[in-house]
Formats: sequence, structure tokens, C-alpha cells
Amino acid sequence: MARYDGPIIDSHHHIFWDLEANYPWMSKPMRPMIFGDDWSGLKREYSVADLRSDFKPHNVVKSVHVQANFDITRPEDETAGLQAMADAEGFPTGIVAYADLTDPNLETVLDKHLGYANTRGIRQQVYWHTENEYWRYVDRSDFCLSTSFRRGLSIVSDKGLTFDFQGFASQFGDLAMLARECRNLKICLVHAGMLTATDSSKVAEWRAALEVLKPLENVFIKVSGLNTFTRELTPDLMGIAANTVLDMFGPDRCFFGSNYPVERMWTGFGDYVSAQKDVLTERSELELLKFFHDTAAGFYSL
Repeated sequence: MARYDGPIIDSHHHIFWDLEANYPWMSKPMRPMIFGDDWSGLKREYSVADLRSDFKPHNVVKSVHVQANFDITRPEDETAGLQAMADAEGFPTGIVAYADLTDPNLETVLDKHLGYANTRGIRQQVYWHTENEYWRYVDRSDFCLSTSFRRGLSIVSDKGLTFDFQGFASQFGDLAMLARECRNLKICLVHAGMLTATDSSKVAEWRAALEVLKPLENVFIKVSGLNTFTRELTPDLMGIAANTVLDMFGPDRCFFGSNYPVERMWTGFGDYVSAQKDVLTERSELELLKFFHDTAAGFYSL
């Protein structure tokens, strides 16, 4: 067993450019959100040059940009901008674009995204917390079970795209139902299912909820953004999350992501990567290669 020193794919990052024009939510009065009450540190551009500077010392060879709540009236413009960056600068290698799965014109939106070579998947944030109203992105707990959402997910599958599912433990049962309905759709559970704390009751609840996903081979776990709720570098939580899902799902269904530059609000990119490596030193070289590189490459066809 040794500390991993091989190639990395960062399967979950964002790029922010021209903030006022492209990200209306950043211009609104600040209110509590999933990543904290004060997120002024996020209101900064993050370019491909910044990304490359963060990546270079850590052998990050490919990356996946996940939609960053760009102006939802023109989501294809985010994809177009990212593709232009990729063509000119080499990153991002893959693009997970935004679409509203309940949109009657969903197929048209997806076709626009698919007009760009690096498009790989779709994310529509659907998280809904049972207690904290600021940890809700949709307006009801059963949003994912609506007829329109399920229809949309089927269309995503038919288009050969992947889906990034972001939800809490209470929603894993809904995810399991969706995964059974769309068995040809590859789905990843973002941020390892958003474990909020390291106390035994929270970990037990989260771990028990994951069990329903274990038999579903089209469900993968993206181990990213693990400090979202602690808002500081928390190796204990990173170790619990990563080792639990690797034990449950294996390295063929788990892969690494940073969630940078959101994580930049409380830690450096290198510190995040180092902490993730440090909590996995008991893993084999093959497990680590799959976790940090190969499984993401397969999931997103990179």
C-alpha cells in the first residue's frame, strides 16, 4: 500500500467567467445556501488558466466541467463557451450541461448541447433536505418522482448522456427507483451523497440509505465536494465518505472530483487532493488508479 502518485481526472469542477452577464444568482443579495451563509469568496472568476495552474502540480490530465448555474434561459451558451475554451486550451475534457428535465422542449435543449463535442451528460440539481430549508434546490421532496421529470430522464438516457444526481440520503430511494426505470442510463451520485457531518448518527443514516443503491450497477458514486457542510478541510469526513463508498461499491463504481472552485472558499486545490490521497493509503495501487482516473474516464467516455 502506498500514497497515490498517478494521473488524476477531476470529474467535478466549475469555470466562472463574465459573472454579471452569465450568473444572475451571483448578483442577487446574498442569502444562506448549501455552501454557507457567507459565500462572497465564490464571487470571483475562475478561468481555464486558473484551473491549469491548480491542476499542473498534481498530474490532473483530464477534467469534467459540471454546470455552474449559468443563466438558465440560455444554457447552451455555457456549453458553447466551455467548448471554445477546451478547443483553445485543452480543458475541460468533458462537459456536464444544464437542462430542466421537466421542460416540454427538453429534446431540443439536449440536441443543442450535443452539438458540442465535449458534452457528456446533464445535471439538474434536485436536492431537498428534510430539515434545513436552505439545503433545498427544488420545491418539494418528491420532485424527482413527477411524471415530467421521469419522462425527461428517459430522454436523457435515449440521447446517450449521463446524469449527475445531487441529493441527500432521504432521496436515495427515489434515485434507486429512477435507476431501475432507466437501466441503460449511467447515473452518478454527486458529492458522495452529501454526508453532512461525522457524528455517528449522521454517518449511520447516510450509510444505510446507500444500501438501496448497491445492487444497481448503473449507479456510480462521485466522491467530490466533501467539505461542503463543514466549510473547512475535514480529512476525517473525507476518509469516512471515500472509504465507505469504496467498500460498498468498489473502485469500478467510485471516482474522484474536487468541486473546485467552490472548495476554494476554505481550502487550496493541492490541499484537497493531498487530503483525499492521505485518507486512502490503505488502498491498493489498482484501486487508486481506478478511483482517481480510470472509472471517471469510463463513466464520461473521456
